[in-house]
Amino acid sequence: MTAADDDEQAPRRGAPAPPQRTPRGTLSREVLLDAAMEIVRIGGADAFSMRALGGRLDVDPTAFYRHFRTKNELLDALADILIEGDEPLPATGDARADLRASLHQLRHSLLRHPTMAAVILRRPPGGRAYWARANHALGLLRGMGLSPEEATALYQTLLFYCLGHVLSEARAVAAAVARDRRPGTPTSTFNPPAHQLPDLAAAVPFLRSDTRTQFDTGLDLIMRAAPA
Repeated sequence: MTAADDDEQAPRRGAPAPPQRTPRGTLSREVLLDAAMEIVRIGGADAFSMRALGGRLDVDPTAFYRHFRTKNELLDALADILIEGDEPLPATGDARADLRASLHQLRHSLLRHPTMAAVILRRPPGGRAYWARANHALGLLRGMGLSPEEATALYQTLLFYCLGHVLSEARAVAAAVARDRRPGTPTSTFNPPAHQLPDLAAAVPFLRSDTRTQFDTGLDLIMRAAPA
């Protein structure tokens, strides 16, 4: 019903830069990941292939297998980069605030690359950054007084909520960018007939186009399960 909010600016699609010959001996994991991320940013995850990567770097695609055994292994590495984000895990000493900040970090990082969100959600949990973020969150929940079982259940609920919310937002961002619209602009007006759907019609004034506020409201509801 809504598009992503203004503070999450998705990159605009544009024509890819012409391929540049990669000098011999400089083809590293970092070079490959940067080029792969650019392909995904411009054309979406479906545009990515080892052949496309070879074309972008002007090298034989078989050269990549010295660094990544398969295309899926490279995608796993891309996913881990996005899950890690650009900021260190929050550690202010306020467990509730740090947990919320960590989830906001994850949301923000994924929305910077909306075409990768669905790819990440389809991939099994794994990677150094994924496990580090999970360990951090579980430690915060244990610090609130939850048992290992309770902390695990609440963490999974928060994680699934965050990823599901991001997927919904990412679709709206990608659609807005494809139409060259501003990501924060609502895509449609929702006006159900009150005589047929009275409860839904009564909810309309509370549906938020500001998806960051919507995200925070959901976090508040879930976090009520954690000790004060």
